Amino acid sequence: MKTILVTIAVLALAGCGAPKSSTETASQAPATSATPAADAGTGAAAAAAPSQIAELTNQTLIYECPKCGMMFDAAGTCSMGCGELVATEVSYSCPKDNKPVAQAGQCPRCPMNARVDKTAMAGGVPPNKH
Repeated sequence: MKTILVTIAVLALAGCGAPKSSTETASQAPATSATPAADAGTGAAAAAAPSQIAELTNQTLIYECPKCGMMFDAAGTCSMGCGELVATEVSYSCPKDNKPVAQAGQCPRCPMNARVDKTAMAGGVPPNKH
């Protein structure tokens, strides 16, 4: 009986030392680095790297990898190493009446989900970026 109680106590205490989530550790990280010169190159590269878009909501311009199809919020190269991203215009429309809607998800005029249409832009860049 004592063995069972000791085992339960050890397991309970082990759970108290569970690793923190990445959001908890990020919020507790120091604001400045001990070696700012070493972080200067990597910090700029990380800030300039495009972020992946997991699911379209209301974006009208995305950058898509022509090889793997991953979508990103800014120009650059695919995080999978496929190549350069292509600027792509996104539009949403009602599948029933083909009229535009504001965002992905359920259409405000019918019970179906809005249709998402993607069109690669000529030259791979948006018109205002020439």
